[in-house]
Amino acid sequence: MKKIFILGIILLFALSCKAQTIEPIEKAIDYRTSENGIPDNTYLKDINNLLNKYVGTWKGSYEGKNYTLFIVKNTSKFDKITEDILLTRYLITSSNGTVLEDTRNVPDNNTYVIKGNYFSKDLTSYASDFTGKNSLCGNAGTVFIRTKNAANTLMSLGFEPDKIMISEETCPGFKLAELTFPRNNSIMLTKQ
Repeated sequence: MKKIFILGIILLFALSCKAQTIEPIEKAIDYRTSENGIPDNTYLKDINNLLNKYVGTWKGSYEGKNYTLFIVKNTSKFDKITEDILLTRYLITSSNGTVLEDTRNVPDNNTYVIKGNYFSKDLTSYASDFTGKNSLCGNAGTVFIRTKNAANTLMSLGFEPDKIMISEETCPGFKLAELTFPRNNSIMLTKQ
């Protein structure tokens, strides 16, 4: 009787567990645009090592500012979905070396860390969610990165702010925030 009881418990446990489905991260865009979204117990894994070409330190300058990006690969778990993503921290200085923004030492869950999201359909660019200082006044959106040569040593970064409604309460005088990254212009960065 004891063996039947134990066997019944094991069977019940086995039926209640659902195995995790592993899918390549390339499918993330398909899931995000589908009606049903990403199924529970899915792991969007970097099976084909597409994220590796972005990992590292990247430097560039644009309109008198120096940009240094520190990109790492991370595994993110949210609810019942696991996903390999890129996390990007940054250091922005003026041409004379004054630090304008520095997120190098903030924890992974900090809103100022740029968090990966998905590859474009043609796999040429990678989109990440960005939330900067004064995000309620327009300094939030999507950062797009794309390697520009076969050796993956040159990369462009573009930024598209979210389209948001600002209010007098959060943005006095309805003044938009200064953007951390220039809008619609590519910053060219070199891998260090």
